[in-house]
Amino acid sequence: MISALHASRLRLGLGALGLILGLGVATFLLPDASQQLSQKLKARREAELNRNQQVQRLQELQQLDDRIRRGRDTLAELEARLPRGSAGELQWSLSKTLHELSQKHGLRLQTVKYGLPSREGARGTDLEAVEVEFVALGIYANHKAFMLDLEGSGLPFAVRDGRLEEGPEGARLNIVLRAFRKASAPEPEEGES
Repeated sequence: MISALHASRLRLGLGALGLILGLGVATFLLPDASQQLSQKLKARREAELNRNQQVQRLQELQQLDDRIRRGRDTLAELEARLPRGSAGELQWSLSKTLHELSQKHGLRLQTVKYGLPSREGARGTDLEAVEVEFVALGIYANHKAFMLDLEGSGLPFAVRDGRLEEGPEGARLNIVLRAFRKASAPEPEEGES
């Protein structure tokens, strides 16, 4: 019986030692493993978030690149369509178009003034601008149709200023256009290559 008691004590001691070891593992190792797992999961979430942000930023940059490329293509196309004749030819073309459209829409051109050609400010460009100021008298609906046709005329201009006023003669449209042309490169002087 002593040996059975001795074996029971030995089992009790080993069980207590196992219990203490189990409690030690549960107290020290499991929280550390749990913390490591939570850190790994947090790092994975942050990496996925960072990747998604980078993918979104890349898409935004690709869209910006596409817009810039389309803008360059549009500018190149516009520049290719600019008239290359003299400023006088541009003024003649504008004058002819303004008079034809004013007659078509029942408007009366009161004044048409042309400014002197001026180089645009950007370095390296050979664009010239000519300001055209005119006053047209008539009915509002005719002014609207006139401006829509002028816009669709294909002439290279931008409206710099415009005012529509009502007066005893009817609607008075004051417009200042900036018409553009591609300036000819200066001829090289003798002795230059």
